[in-house]
Amino acid sequence: MRYHCFWVEKLPFGYRRLDTGKRVYGRLPVGALYAAPTKRLSNGQVCTGEDGLSVVCVTPGGRWYIDARAANCTRSGDFSHRCWIRHGTIGESIHVDKEGDTCSAGNGSIQCGKFHGFLHEGELYDAP
Repeated sequence: MRYHCFWVEKLPFGYRRLDTGKRVYGRLPVGALYAAPTKRLSNGQVCTGEDGLSVVCVTPGGRWYIDARAANCTRSGDFSHRCWIRHGTIGESIHVDKEGDTCSAGNGSIQCGKFHGFLHEGELYDAP
């Protein structure tokens, strides 16, 4: 299955989609993207992309902190790399892959709950 990804911003009550302006109340739907408060590892390391943001994508299996560490990271002591390379920022189409300074964990896919898939060119989809 494929899900179109879209950016939301937090409002005092709910969220607003940046692409349509529509308000979203309750649980965010699959495909929602937002900048979360910066995630820190237990050692204090900050997990952000090159834009300084910590971006989250809502997947069918839960929330994926794209700029955080992968559970199977092969360079866990090296904080100069990213487990996933996120291309794009707020308001733009997001693409996540392994092109850049990254570890050898996986192939750019995400395992989040029962969901295993990719986020390419603004589309979240199941791995083949």
